[in-house]
Amino acid sequence: MNATKFCIATFLSNLGDIIYSVVIAWYIADVLQSGFLMGAVLFSLGLSRFIAGLLCGPVIDRIGAKLFLWLSDIIRAIIVLVLAILLWDHTVSFVILIMVSVLFGAIDAFYWSASESIKPRLVATEYLSRLNSQYFTVVRTTIILGPLIAAWMVESISIERSLIAMSILYVFSTFFILFIDSKNSHLENMNDNNDNTSYFSDLRLGFSFLNRQKMFFYLVITMFFVNIGANGVNVLFPFLAKNVSDDAKYLGYIYSSMSMGSLLTGLIFSVNSIQKVELKVIYFSFLLQAAGIAALCFTQHFLIILIFVFVIGLMTGFIGVLIPTFVQRSVPIHLLGRVNSIMMAISMLSTPVAQFIFGVSVDYFNIKYLFFIAGALGIVTSLCSLLINERKGAPRETVM
Repeated sequence: MNATKFCIATFLSNLGDIIYSVVIAWYIADVLQSGFLMGAVLFSLGLSRFIAGLLCGPVIDRIGAKLFLWLSDIIRAIIVLVLAILLWDHTVSFVILIMVSVLFGAIDAFYWSASESIKPRLVATEYLSRLNSQYFTVVRTTIILGPLIAAWMVESISIERSLIAMSILYVFSTFFILFIDSKNSHLENMNDNNDNTSYFSDLRLGFSFLNRQKMFFYLVITMFFVNIGANGVNVLFPFLAKNVSDDAKYLGYIYSSMSMGSLLTGLIFSVNSIQKVELKVIYFSFLLQAAGIAALCFTQHFLIILIFVFVIGLMTGFIGVLIPTFVQRSVPIHLLGRVNSIMMAISMLSTPVAQFIFGVSVDYFNIKYLFFIAGALGIVTSLCSLLINERKGAPRETVM
């Protein structure tokens, strides 16, 4: 039951996030008509996520993941409600939008890190992969439904009322989080020594764990470089669709194909638990994902493109289940918040890097070469990690 409450809360909270991002983007583009403000909002959002992601781990480990999930949704509910009132009063300024963006980015980092940290406390170790699959499926579903719902809400009930509806979603999410049984699920912090150490000692402990456990260090580095290529293709997809047709629905077909691949993986592992996760399987999944990206440079047939994109989505879903399961099973539970937050922050840093590199490059190079470069980066990185893993041997999973 706790896992069910967690997944429902995740659905409501993530749906609110997706709708918020679409509504604010539309407000900036349609009402304010400022490309500079759009870039400033996205930059401040990404920067605050990165900084908060590096720093939030020790706090989550000390205070508890459940409390931060609850606080994150309560604070976001208040923020969007205040923003709705300001919009009605026509007092929203550039500074206010940047402040809201910074707050949302920081809260997102805490929420995502707490979500990963709480999972081992909800289910037995052998069911972690199933919970990760259900979580991944829920998140992907909100990514599909969110923009559609947001577009309908903006068109039908106005931006201000859309923000109020989002506030209600966050409040409902807090109720499900509140009723998670922390005693039976061991949700409270399990490290009795945390109170005897300083915050910065705890922070260093997370970094030192990654430094000592070299296989985790290599995994983080692999994730960063592979994700540059994987995130870069999201910049290239609109131009790929444009090469096929001027009709925007072809871009929709591309995104739908990727989403269906990811959802299929999530549904498969939602009913079938993975008993053991090995690093070489993760690296091989990275390799297949990168190969699918590189293959896009060799065809202009739209049906073949959709097949390759489906495979990319399939592997993305596979990776999205395997990595959290591996980390949750291998990292001591009292360090999980610290390690998760650092890994998440470094991984997220790849997104603006990829957007900048491929966003600039698309003006100077043919996109088929950029797809090949994105895929080649992932292939080379994955192969190097596979070789290192085979030479040094994979770490054993830690039983918690």
